[in-house]
Amino acid sequence: MKKLTLLFALVSIYSNIHAQSGLGSGGGSSEMSSFKSANMTLNIDPFGVVDRDGTMLGMRYADISGTPFLFEDWRLANIYDINNKKIAQVKVKYNTNTDQIHFLDEKEKELVADKSIIKKVEILINEAQNEPSISFEKGFTDTKNVLKSYQFVQILNEGSIQILKQFSNQILQKDSLFGTIKINKFSPNANYYLKTGSNVISLRKLDFEELSILLPNKELILNYSKNKKKIKTEKGLVDLLVFYNKG
Repeated sequence: MKKLTLLFALVSIYSNIHAQSGLGSGGGSSEMSSFKSANMTLNIDPFGVVDRDGTMLGMRYADISGTPFLFEDWRLANIYDINNKKIAQVKVKYNTNTDQIHFLDEKEKELVADKSIIKKVEILINEAQNEPSISFEKGFTDTKNVLKSYQFVQILNEGSIQILKQFSNQILQKDSLFGTIKINKFSPNANYYLKTGSNVISLRKLDFEELSILLPNKELILNYSKNKKKIKTEKGLVDLLVFYNKG
């Protein structure tokens, strides 16, 4: 009887350890189960090209040069639902043409997530490449209604005032060298927004002059910029906002 009790105890311990051990694609089994039970997967042709509203464009990715993805390698990411609750940890790619999240399931099969129940995708730090974590979120609309609430944006900085970056990837069609055939090519682009509280403003372009006009504390901006060369890069402007939020 004691041997039988001990056997049951060992089986129970092994089951608990196995349930928490995680999957090859980077997520725990309980997380992946939650991810799948939430109907995250869309039944679409993974090779057929759709626009940002889900309309089929009548072409395939093999017919277009370039890439629709922000990065080509698979990145480990945390997925949060619309209540900001973590529901999965999986490997992902971000499709900037369709504004969709591709992910690998527990069998390493590529699928497309249903973003209607996703609030945030947090791509974790890539220590091997010395790359920081990246957060994509949706639920924002700007004053000109350019940005839609169902579209993802990258949050470039923390604090009360933030810069939001929206990636896009249009398909351009050009004539071949001799004009006999049409060539399709991905053309990546980005739009920027300034978020102050619940207000989101579309920026004509991300530059120091425009931010200087929109940010109220002119003295703080002047103190930051007077000992610096003209701030032109995205990183330089993000650093400005990090400083500004601390002021």
